[in-house]
Amino acid sequence: MNRLKGKTRGIVDAVISSSSFGFSPFFSVSLLALGLGTMDILSYRWGIAALALCIIAAAGRKSLKVTGKEFGKIFLLSIFRALTSFTLLIGYANIASGVASTIHFTYPVVVAFCMMFIFGEKKSPVIIVAIILSVIGAYCLAAGDTAEVPDGDKTKGILASAASVLCYAGYVILLRKTGADSIESTKLTIYVLGLSAAYFIAAGSMTGGIRIVTEPEGWLYILGISIVCTMVSNYFLVNAVRNAGPTLASVFGALEPLTAVLTGVLFLNERLSPINIAGIALILCTVTIVVVYQKRQGNA
Repeated sequence: MNRLKGKTRGIVDAVISSSSFGFSPFFSVSLLALGLGTMDILSYRWGIAALALCIIAAAGRKSLKVTGKEFGKIFLLSIFRALTSFTLLIGYANIASGVASTIHFTYPVVVAFCMMFIFGEKKSPVIIVAIILSVIGAYCLAAGDTAEVPDGDKTKGILASAASVLCYAGYVILLRKTGADSIESTKLTIYVLGLSAAYFIAAGSMTGGIRIVTEPEGWLYILGISIVCTMVSNYFLVNAVRNAGPTLASVFGALEPLTAVLTGVLFLNERLSPINIAGIALILCTVTIVVVYQKRQGNA
């Protein structure tokens, strides 16, 4: 019974994580439209999120002490998480945010692929077919001109989104394989966010400095992407992986691209053709098949 409650809690955590992260394209593209650069956005995003979590931890008198071994794991995770946000933001800047987010959502298939061919899990025709179908789905998303945005580079956007898939899959796998998911959620999230912020602030300082935002509208977007899309999403992702496992948690990540597509169409004037919609549906179905199959294999 306790295991069932834990899994149910993990599913709820995954829903909150993915749906909150789904608003990231809207806030990111809005900040890009205000003239902020990639390092500006990511520095504010990770820095403010880390600061907010530190305040919460201090209020709850939570210890942030980590061992050297734990810090090594956190440092590795922070690199993968920072690279994920960096490459995905490049994707948002160059192709429709809904398309970039849906390509990013293929990470559960990459997780399954890595578990088979790198970590020695039993090879499955279902997973191999799913990988092929996800590639077809990505091709459908990229077809036509609906993925294009003004002043964007379509090829660069697609490649960057694909890179974000690899980085995030690595993050999810390492979270469990290194045992980092046993580190207290708030502590782990603060260090991952804080280290990521440090990377982007350092990079921004070496490339012209970080822009100081004075517009109230800009701060609304910054708080949205920092608190909702980063702090909340990362915190609940850690809990989801811990309580439900990386595979089961991944299927509920379907809310992420669906939220991104919806906000893109409603607020960013993005267009979707029938073949794009077919690509989105194919990817969502493929990921669902992978997760359901792996769940059944785990229960066999």
